[in-house]
Amino acid sequence: MRSQYRNNANIGVITGLLLHLAAAVIPWVGLGLFSPVAYLVGSGFLIWGLCNYALGKGYPWPLGLLGFFSCIGLIILIVLPDRS
Repeated sequence: MRSQYRNNANIGVITGLLLHLAAAVIPWVGLGLFSPVAYLVGSGFLIWGLCNYALGKGYPWPLGLLGFFSCIGLIILIVLPDRS
């Protein structure tokens, strides 16, 4: 995997998963209005990261739209063989 795609994938996936985790914790703190915003922004980062991950593995970028399924999409992309 090329370093540009690897760096973008790492940034997107880690940020996305952390924001999904924050969206799950925010209602317990009492800031429930920010939970959907954090989840949507996290989904955007996750999808962007998975699109870069798919490109880095030699697949077309639309395969990164598996990010709509969150961790399941990430697992599917991890299992796919590297074609690059």
